[in-house]
Amino acid sequence: MGFYQLLSARDLYQVATASEGGMHADLALRFIRVQALLITPIAPHVAEYLWSTVLHETSSVQKALFPTVSSPVDPAIADSAAYVRTKVKDIRDAEMNFAKKKAKGKGTAGFDISKPKAVKIWVAKGFPEWQETAVEIVKGAWDGEKVDDKKCKEELTSKGLIKEKKYMPFIAQLKVRSSLSLPLPLDFVLTLLSL
Repeated sequence: MGFYQLLSARDLYQVATASEGGMHADLALRFIRVQALLITPIAPHVAEYLWSTVLHETSSVQKALFPTVSSPVDPAIADSAAYVRTKVKDIRDAEMNFAKKKAKGKGTAGFDISKPKAVKIWVAKGFPEWQETAVEIVKGAWDGEKVDDKKCKEELTSKGLIKEKKYMPFIAQLKVRSSLSLPLPLDFVLTLLSL
């Protein structure tokens, strides 16, 4: 499984850096080194070829130590990367849908797929004040497994916020994201949402 995750990470990195001049050479060599070490038990001949011919190592891959993790995985960074990958896929899907509509002769209202495009992503370190209030309400209504709607509404009413239209949609979004991420604790999910 780790081998395929490594390949997937390499592919994502390759796609992400394509418009910036490609993969960094040192990182590509690091990938080849780790890949050679991982495949040594199952494909020693391929590993030895990579080790000696591509990496120019003088000793055998059989004498090398198995790779170790240099630092623990930061779940917030991993989840942020997953979020960005999801958004990239959503954008590509939307582009393909526009291209299909254009091919069928349906209007795409000024969208020209051939023109350069850019997406900017900003990462906030926290929620605006009104959203922090909603987060606290959701945390208070969390029973360890789900968010109690009745408690949320009671708290919104007691704070005089029930009539403000922005709170309930935001709370609904928090509930959906927390339910999709179970069994992660709500605090962790909210931390990810505020990155």
